[in-house]
Amino acid sequence: MKTSMKFKLSPLAVFVGLALSSSLAYSADAEQDVTAVKKDDKTEKIQVLGSYIKGADTITANPVSVVNADDMKYSGAVDTTDLVNILPINSGAENRPDTFTSFYNQGTSNVNLRGLGLSSTLVLINGKRQVLSGAKAQDGSVFVDTSSIPAIALKRVEVLKEGAAASYGSDAIAGVVNFVTNDTFEGVKIDGAYHTIEGFDQNDKNISILSGMKLSDNTNIVFAASMLRRSNMQGWERPDLVKNAASSLGTGFKLTGDSVVTSGPWAGTYAEGEQVGNPNCAGVNGNILDLDGDGDIDRCGFKYGLHYNIVNEEEREQYYTSLTHFFGNDIKLNVSAFYSDYRIIDNFSVPSLPNLSFPVVSADNSTNPFGVDAIIFGRHNPTVADFSKSRAAPRDNKTFRLETSLSGYLDNGWEWVTSLAYSGNTYKISQPEMSLSRLALAMNGQGGVSGDMTFDHFSTDLNHDPALLDWLETDFKSETTTRLLVWDGVINGELFELDGGTVYGAFGAQYRRESYQVNPAENSTILYNAAGNPLPNDFTFLGSVNNIDESRSAAAIFAEIELPISDDITVNAALRYENLDTDNSLDPKISVLYSATDNLSLRASASTSFREPSLSQFNADVTNTVNLVDYQLNPDGTPVLDSSGNKIPNASSLFIRQTTTGNADLKPEEATNYNVGALWSSDAFQVRLDYWRIDYKDVITIESAQAVLDQDPNGPTIVRQDPNDPSSTLAGISTDYFNAATIDASGIDIETSYRFDLDGSSLELSAGFSRYLSYDVPNADGSTYDAVGKFNFGSFVRSMPEDKGNISAHWLMDNHSVMARVDYVSSYINNRQGDTIDAFTPVELQYRFVTAIQEGEAAFSVGVQNLFDRAAPVVADGANFSYDPKHHDPRGRIFYAKASYTF
Repeated sequence: MKTSMKFKLSPLAVFVGLALSSSLAYSADAEQDVTAVKKDDKTEKIQVLGSYIKGADTITANPVSVVNADDMKYSGAVDTTDLVNILPINSGAENRPDTFTSFYNQGTSNVNLRGLGLSSTLVLINGKRQVLSGAKAQDGSVFVDTSSIPAIALKRVEVLKEGAAASYGSDAIAGVVNFVTNDTFEGVKIDGAYHTIEGFDQNDKNISILSGMKLSDNTNIVFAASMLRRSNMQGWERPDLVKNAASSLGTGFKLTGDSVVTSGPWAGTYAEGEQVGNPNCAGVNGNILDLDGDGDIDRCGFKYGLHYNIVNEEEREQYYTSLTHFFGNDIKLNVSAFYSDYRIIDNFSVPSLPNLSFPVVSADNSTNPFGVDAIIFGRHNPTVADFSKSRAAPRDNKTFRLETSLSGYLDNGWEWVTSLAYSGNTYKISQPEMSLSRLALAMNGQGGVSGDMTFDHFSTDLNHDPALLDWLETDFKSETTTRLLVWDGVINGELFELDGGTVYGAFGAQYRRESYQVNPAENSTILYNAAGNPLPNDFTFLGSVNNIDESRSAAAIFAEIELPISDDITVNAALRYENLDTDNSLDPKISVLYSATDNLSLRASASTSFREPSLSQFNADVTNTVNLVDYQLNPDGTPVLDSSGNKIPNASSLFIRQTTTGNADLKPEEATNYNVGALWSSDAFQVRLDYWRIDYKDVITIESAQAVLDQDPNGPTIVRQDPNDPSSTLAGISTDYFNAATIDASGIDIETSYRFDLDGSSLELSAGFSRYLSYDVPNADGSTYDAVGKFNFGSFVRSMPEDKGNISAHWLMDNHSVMARVDYVSSYINNRQGDTIDAFTPVELQYRFVTAIQEGEAAFSVGVQNLFDRAAPVVADGANFSYDPKHHDPRGRIFYAKASYTF
């Protein structure tokens, strides 16, 4: 990968871009009739997501789902995260409370269409690309932060449920999500919402304003702003949700020789190699571990989950504005911008993290009661009872976007569109830690500001000097900045006539340039030895990241044609060539629409798509922690086998350091996409049915740390606590990004609605449902593993319930409405424990009343989410929290009230 200079825009470049650019036309609902807007005797047709041809007959040939503003009004949804969560085809996204395993992406949200990965869905705003977030998921996935998009400014969200590289280029493997803003609004709308969890103080307060006005007959301006204030809910308030989040590393030691202690709390006789836990373990609310079954306390564990948050305290402000102007020569100008500032205030962490360097307290240390060297198996301050000692781990997330556009018509009636969008994100992370070097000084009586304080690891009441603890504290800090500049130019119009009708064409080009910078603090930067291997840092538990300053560019040309073969059959074909810094790709797509009757349409499509490795995957080195299950080992490091010859796992899991390095040799991911569907549409009844299949190869992922350990518990990338003892405790592991083998996935989607017109009222019933038929991934031995219906521990595939969907009923009469919706996530197998994770069926109910007040309209809603207070299914995921945040909301019953006033 070539290293480029920092990517900056000069004022001149911005000015020129504003002068030359314009937005692609908005997309429309796949089932919406092609409407027309008259402006100066020109007819502006609507464009559908997935096609650059406006007003095309193949609108229904694209499998597009739409979530519009009404879906927010008639539910408890208040932001884009809530909108995305409604979609059944969104599977495995990180949008729900999970302050523990979402270490690097707190305060963000994302989309995961088809469960194919966060990086495999292309996110657009008004048909244009948006910058990737500086945050990334634990598995290294990069994504667009959808929470940064102001929901008050949205008109609808469109979801294209098939690969679309021929239209949009890289990243559109699983599909495309397009957020369409409301740039024609006139008036003022004020929204407010209040959510609270039953039985707890946690609450969300939202207030938003949308204002639009005509400055003249040809000029319209829109402004929107929103604010969120969210209080926290801590783990100690919901111990049922964090009961599995307990570590064996609390207060414990391993003795290197025989020892007899005649008095004091540690009195007893001990053998060489014996593990010893805090005898006052119950008194400090630790969990007692008897590893060898002899009745002794071998380790005093630590219930760290009680210190973390279930919901973080957060603050968010978002602003949006747009200006639309029609010139007298049929040229339309649109300029829009938004800014989002999202702050995680507390994100509490534990008072101290386990010391993975496993230091030794020497026999002659004044605090050591054993008289022999003792290896520390624990942490320096495992305080449990006093949750005020939990330390904050704040995040700061800022996103901006500036887009401008020009569009008009040529003399032959062809429309031209040119646009420029510049967007950026800065994501700052701060995580509390302890300094290993200072701890080493304190263990030898040289700690504290004065250099004469001693840290006593053998204190059984954990009553450490606060001044010394403060001196030991440090923080991991890093700032990641991403930038994206995109120019698009498209022309489209009529080509010629066939017997079946008019042939339409669209031709265009795109140029984009992105940059990725990581700036860690000095103590948080990975350092390397002469051989290029990472050196240990000054943290007890956390890892480090490397400095990165990389840029790259891509250019593309594309063409699309629509051929009416007959009155009933229309063919659409598209082709895109994309030239990348490290590769290139040529991607075709063909789709066919057959209008069988006035009500029934059949459709089919086939295409190829690809995803270029991210700059992070090419360049980022990071050390973080991972939860693994080690094996019982013989003294020579070979696994202990049971009578069937299988390796015997340890009884408990543990967190260890995982170092992942960027890989400059990564190839682009490639996929072949197929879709066959049917659409029935009448005045009252609509059904959309789609079968999809994706043959996905060279998928980029991080090697599974568990799989690497399973293959060889003492392999070359495995680090043990004692390098001379291959049976010692696991301390670290190295993994790399790599191109995995092919994934073959398929499934069925169905959406249906039926409207009853009753006497003075109406009732609409609707349902959406997605089912995976297969999701075959390769095993290390060459066999195939079907990930459907499994938790998928030890695999790069995320948890994947077989079925997701929802059913809703919406009744309206005059000023009143009642909405009820049942969401459904099917049960799936926890292949880590062999048990079943139960199905989850929360119910939402809302009543809404609308009335006229003076010159405006007021609306009031009251509702409850998870009406029957269904508990999130229990998931035994080692030492993680006790639920699956990728599919289940753990908060319980939530009451809400919403009000709006429009005038």
